Amino acid sequence: MFVLRLLTLGLAAASPALACEADGRGQCMALDDGGALQMDASLRLRSMYYDPTRFGVQGGQEDGYGLLRALASIRAQRDGWQAVAQLGVHAEQGRRGGAGGTDRGALDVQQAYVHWQGEHVGWQLGRQEAGYGSSRLLSVRDGPNIRLAFDGVRGRWRAPRWQLDLMALRPVDNRPGAFDDRSDHGQYLLGGYATLQGRSAGSGLDLYLLGYGRDDARFAGAQGDERRTTLGARWFARQPRWDANVELVGQRGTLSGAQGDLAIRAWTLASDTGVRWSQRAWQPRLGVKVDIASGDRTPGDGRLQTFNALYPKAAYFSEASLLAPANLMDVQPTLTLTPHPAITTEFGWQLAWKHRRADAIYTTPAPLAALPGSAGTPRRIGQQFKWETTWRASPQWQWQAQLAWFEAGPGLRAAGGRDTLFASMVGAWQW
Repeated sequence: MFVLRLLTLGLAAASPALACEADGRGQCMALDDGGALQMDASLRLRSMYYDPTRFGVQGGQEDGYGLLRALASIRAQRDGWQAVAQLGVHAEQGRRGGAGGTDRGALDVQQAYVHWQGEHVGWQLGRQEAGYGSSRLLSVRDGPNIRLAFDGVRGRWRAPRWQLDLMALRPVDNRPGAFDDRSDHGQYLLGGYATLQGRSAGSGLDLYLLGYGRDDARFAGAQGDERRTTLGARWFARQPRWDANVELVGQRGTLSGAQGDLAIRAWTLASDTGVRWSQRAWQPRLGVKVDIASGDRTPGDGRLQTFNALYPKAAYFSEASLLAPANLMDVQPTLTLTPHPAITTEFGWQLAWKHRRADAIYTTPAPLAALPGSAGTPRRIGQQFKWETTWRASPQWQWQAQLAWFEAGPGLRAAGGRDTLFASMVGAWQW
């Protein structure tokens, strides 16, 4: 990527420079035909430490390892057209048992798509990232080493206050070799996502309807081919003194397997609200997250009530990414401080319970994995304390420190789980 930067700086010297996009990244150059070319690159180094992994269940033990992610992009644009290509290299070092599915990949295509946008209608075709809303259901999965991308097409209609996206996508199956990533034909995502912008900045309403399919899905009491329809609404607002983000989701569908067809009936309610004192020293924000994600009440009754968050941000509760939002109730007060314009630090305390005792405790990786032996254990999962700090050292460099301690409750201990320590350091360079 440093070679790419030198090449683009050389090209820029021979071409009149244009203003880059609003994020100010990379190098923009004018082309003879009236178009523009933009290049950018990024590098992220992350160290991870768990003691133990997966709460110590089924052989989980102390583990520490490093991750590297390098991305380079080129974007050509003219009139309403854009063509984007992004290559990525992902490396892992020291993980016990070898790299995970989202840890390691040789040189491969992270994104490659064509985009056109007219006054009201547009479309985007190819390999692309697709994050929406607060990333509770559709995220770019930035925490793991390889970000989540999809193959497919999205159409967009927009008006002064409305935006509607229609999508037909399959997630990318990440493989360790070079240029070997393919669409995962065992999964699909269809549907629409609409946003109504409020009259004040940072406020609005999201409405979405998503069709989701996953072959050989596994839950605590059943497995089979999952077909799930998700209907959701999210209201968000940001005012000088307070902010709010509330999301309500319902799901219906079927799980077809050896046990027959189970009727899926699941839901979630999630909120993140806070009060801010912008004029005080360190600009404190006192917030609280409250979440309920349904669990299966009675295994074997012909219904599956476990919520599936589809493609969520794994670090929604903390960067430790220990719990998945399924069969879960939690309350998490947070305190965010800004001691310097370039430094933000957050403290959080999460209390977590199972929604239904008969169902399991679910953990990451996405979409969710039942913790062995946790079905039928007591409802109280435990409590988590976290500290996360971000320092934007320069326009190019950002550093993060993350620390969490999860104290196992009766529900975890009955399954063989133990207290867990998590620590991480992240250095990210963006040009």
